[in-house]
Amino acid sequence: MTAVTVLSGKGGVAKTLWQVLMAGEASRLGIPTLIVDADPERNASTKFGVPAQSTGLGDVFEAAGAVDGSAELDIDVGAQRLGEEVLDTQWEDVDLVPAGSSLGAVAQANLFDTWLLRDLLEKAGLSSAYGLVMIDTGGRTGSLVAQAMYAADVAYAPIAPTRDAIRKALEARVRVERIQRAHPLKWAGVVLSGFDMRVGMDEAIYQEVRQQFGDEVRAVVPRRATVHEAFQLGERLGDRRDVASSNLAAIFRDFVLELRAAGQQDAEASA
Repeated sequence: MTAVTVLSGKGGVAKTLWQVLMAGEASRLGIPTLIVDADPERNASTKFGVPAQSTGLGDVFEAAGAVDGSAELDIDVGAQRLGEEVLDTQWEDVDLVPAGSSLGAVAQANLFDTWLLRDLLEKAGLSSAYGLVMIDTGGRTGSLVAQAMYAADVAYAPIAPTRDAIRKALEARVRVERIQRAHPLKWAGVVLSGFDMRVGMDEAIYQEVRQQFGDEVRAVVPRRATVHEAFQLGERLGDRRDVASSNLAAIFRDFVLELRAAGQQDAEASA
């Protein structure tokens, strides 16, 4: 299993779009994939039609005793609850752990055990049940993002055509470098989406991204309506039959394979 988290302290940079569309392409490759919605805004959960008042990851943390200030965590109870929260999606080989309505309150708590989410995934047997775990994070840093980073093997950051998005991606890279002192989280670079090179500002920001990140730019998805249509309608991009969609789907698919390879290399090195 390779666990992948997406990082950015900014909303609106297509974090959920990348995680969800990559999950769709992973499923088309036959890779059993689990999406974990660790974003209190519940964007991934909403995309799969989960009601706003559902249970989910927030209830898992509460069941484990991580929110009430207890000195003793109950990993067994939390792991059992985590298994119960896994939902099927309309996509074959893609399951979802929704955020749940209580995750916003959990985000305000001090989740002192940074390894908790990773331990829960392993104890629940989910680490061995899936080939890929995609952890979606919110637009703010905090304990939930720390949980996602310690649970992941690989991290990357998306960049939309704004200078603030560049700054947040640079901050994400620094956070990964810091966490590497305690956890071998692989930095997989940045991906770009929504750039239109016919627009002077987009071109200028693109050049700035290239200057700041160089060969850490792993994938570029231009501004195309079909990408956002597939995301909004809950479709796998590669299922669309037009040539443009197929070409764009290949970008997401190739990055999935790159992330898995990076995670597996680190696992082999650790072994």
